[in-house]
Amino acid sequence: MGETSTWVPEGANQDREDFKVVGTWDHPGRQSWDMVSGAAKYPTDLWMEGTLTAMALRCPYGHAKVKSLDITQAEQIEGVKLVLTYEDEELASMPRYRPAYYQLGASPLLGDEAEFEGDEVGAVVVALNEEICKRALAAIKVEWEVLPFILDPREAAKPGAPILRPEMNPDSNMTGNTFGAAVEWEQGCAEDGFKEADHVDVVDYGRPMWSQFRPMPPAYFSYWANDPWGNPDGEKMCYVTNHAHFPSNGPIVSAFMGAGSHADKYRALSPYMAARYCDFVEKRGAQFAPVLSKRLGGVPVRYVQTRRESFDAAVPQTYLTVRIGYKDDGTLVAVQSENVHQTGARGGYGDKTHGHLVLPPNAQGFKQTVSPNIYSKMAYYVTNGACTTADPGQPQYEPVNLAFAKIADTLKMDVSEVIMKNIKVTEPSLSACMSAAKEAFDWKGKWHLAGERTLADGRLHGVSCRYAASQTWGMISYNINLRMGVDGKVYMPYAEALIGTYWPDAVQLVIAEEMGMKLEDVVVYYAPNYNNWQQGDAADRGSTCTWAAKEAAVLLKEQILAAGAAALGATPEEVDLVDSMVTLKADPAKQLSLQGLGQLAVGYCGKPKVPFQTDVIRTMNVDMCEVAVDPETGLVEILDYVVAHDFGKVIRPSSAIGQIENALTMNSGRALREELIWDESTGVLLNGNLYDYKVPTALDQPKFVPVPVETRCGGGAYGSTGVAHAHANPGLVGQAVQNATGGDFIAMVPYTPDKVLAALGKIAR
Repeated sequence: MGETSTWVPEGANQDREDFKVVGTWDHPGRQSWDMVSGAAKYPTDLWMEGTLTAMALRCPYGHAKVKSLDITQAEQIEGVKLVLTYEDEELASMPRYRPAYYQLGASPLLGDEAEFEGDEVGAVVVALNEEICKRALAAIKVEWEVLPFILDPREAAKPGAPILRPEMNPDSNMTGNTFGAAVEWEQGCAEDGFKEADHVDVVDYGRPMWSQFRPMPPAYFSYWANDPWGNPDGEKMCYVTNHAHFPSNGPIVSAFMGAGSHADKYRALSPYMAARYCDFVEKRGAQFAPVLSKRLGGVPVRYVQTRRESFDAAVPQTYLTVRIGYKDDGTLVAVQSENVHQTGARGGYGDKTHGHLVLPPNAQGFKQTVSPNIYSKMAYYVTNGACTTADPGQPQYEPVNLAFAKIADTLKMDVSEVIMKNIKVTEPSLSACMSAAKEAFDWKGKWHLAGERTLADGRLHGVSCRYAASQTWGMISYNINLRMGVDGKVYMPYAEALIGTYWPDAVQLVIAEEMGMKLEDVVVYYAPNYNNWQQGDAADRGSTCTWAAKEAAVLLKEQILAAGAAALGATPEEVDLVDSMVTLKADPAKQLSLQGLGQLAVGYCGKPKVPFQTDVIRTMNVDMCEVAVDPETGLVEILDYVVAHDFGKVIRPSSAIGQIENALTMNSGRALREELIWDESTGVLLNGNLYDYKVPTALDQPKFVPVPVETRCGGGAYGSTGVAHAHANPGLVGQAVQNATGGDFIAMVPYTPDKVLAALGKIAR
């Protein structure tokens, strides 16, 4: 077994054992009724008197340059208010756009070269409504120069491939499409480790480009108004509505509007979000809307994308080849991993992004194993794709678990035993999750060697198991501001978009718990003019919000107790807050209402006291999957899916379980059906619609069994942690398919019938 060590994060509240509201009372989420009733307002729903609509010209080729534009007819269409081209002096003079996380690849806000099919290029139209915008765009006469394009990063890596963005790779000694130098990491000596191994195998794994499906296309809404709040010089304020990552948009918008880094001159209205990750890095809509609004004298402008255009924001491709060496007892002794990864046209997700700062993602998982010898290399390549969003999973665990499955298959071992043997830190989190998952799944009754079980209906039966960890990369500072009003209630404003994790509801529970307030006396409310650039909702970072809320609650409680003690003629140490009343500890019957005690306020900005990056494991989780494979059709059905997730401490039960269920819904789509397909001759997306791009519906959902585990080992409030991305990874389904068929591991997601039949030897590969 791996090392049995326990990590307890510094500053985590491990002392509180009895909870009145945290984890015990699951009130309805503040979003729930609005969303199911249709009352929720999304960016596409925002409208003010005089609102205009803006849309950009989109390139119909995989890579092309505008040779000439004629906008004469477009300008003459009734209802068109403005047509701007890339030759407009103001647009041309604006700072060049850069991806949020990298310094290369600067592009103009509106240029003459389209770097992927659907790219905004050449012209932008502002009109009375969307229909007139579309007519005007169709009336623009464009002469295109079609340029070479590359969709696959493996093709971009080949010597002699067309150089797509030479300025992005000025110093590399590799191919011209390399996005910076390859990222390498080594521990021990992999080649020496292979010499000691009893077995050496190779595991291949690939993910296609796929769409992070969103319920509706994104929209950006901006207007200008005389609003001096927080703005001493009284300049007009720009209100921008966009997705949940506004903290990185604010400085971008500010720079474009000539305000430098003074982002607080701009207010963000963030209503319900239907496109949290769409346009994640590009953010051009957030820039176009205020620019066009200002150009037209401050009138409201909505910048919109169509459903088809929103599909261009895709998750990038990646391909891994992992060579593993292991002993007869299943112990991993050597790993050599090489990854070819796609950054898209602008390097939105290159080697400086999304947790890649220390190790290549394919090394982060292997570093947690007992293997003393690891070599990892990850190269990032420019292609003609948008690739503007991140993979929502934790793909670093896919090759690790595929390696464990390969070891188990070769040595005819139980894969769960291989996992426990090879992971360094098993106690308490991994062991607890593994035990809980086995019991809920009936692992002992269902597990079998590959290809050894057939169901009564003739379908092949398969099961598999994997692990993943919640790590510290998401630990960023958050702002929490609390005030107590004259009515004795505690108020917390927020301005960030809500994307489904219900973090305001969770922090309400934490504040009430920590302060000793009745839950109804803690008022968490949306404040659109509340400018807070570092607050929000981001997947497994929700625990950071709870940490900040707890710390703020501690500070406000100290003030309240000081004021209440003075009124009771006692010291702060002699009183406590109990059910929203200042109570004398020695005589609980003596109480003081908070009403009229005075207005008190406190602010806290911080994060849990844990190291940054992936060297520290917060908590772990174990997934188990059961499938049935039809040997005649190749169709795969997920029969059972159990997730034992260590939440550290569950703050809000329905939020915790809901996050798991949402991730598994995404997982099932990615595993069995979702992939974007381009025409290799033109670079045009072929399935950018909801008819040809198949997302799972409620009728497609398999049986999901979430199993909460609480070890109190997380870095958030009361030892909580966020829900790991890893449940969205589709690889476990492929492992179960291999267990069912007894054939080769299927190297490429999704696991469609043709790939399954090929693994069974019934059709050619």
